[in-house]
Amino acid sequence: MAPDLWELGETGAGERRLWRAALALIVDDARRYWQGTRQDTQAEQAFDDLMRCGPMVRHVCEFTGHDPEWICQGFIRWCESMA
Repeated sequence: MAPDLWELGETGAGERRLWRAALALIVDDARRYWQGTRQDTQAEQAFDDLMRCGPMVRHVCEFTGHDPEWICQGFIRWCESMA
C-alpha cells in the first residue's frame, strides 16, 4: 500500500494529487474521444487541447510539475500508434 502523503508531511500533497487527477481526466477524455467511445464537447475539447498543447494542459501542468509539451507529444505518439 502506498504511503499517505499527508502522513509524510509533504506540503501541498493533496493539492498536487488533485491537479494530477485533473490532468489524468483530460488525457482520459481525449483518449476516449480518439477511440470513439466518448463524443461530447468536453472530450473533444480535451482532445483538441492535447493535440495543440493548448491552455488547459499548460495550466494544469503548471500545478503538477509536468512538462506540457512532453505530455502532448506523448499523447500524439499514442494516437499515431493507434491509427
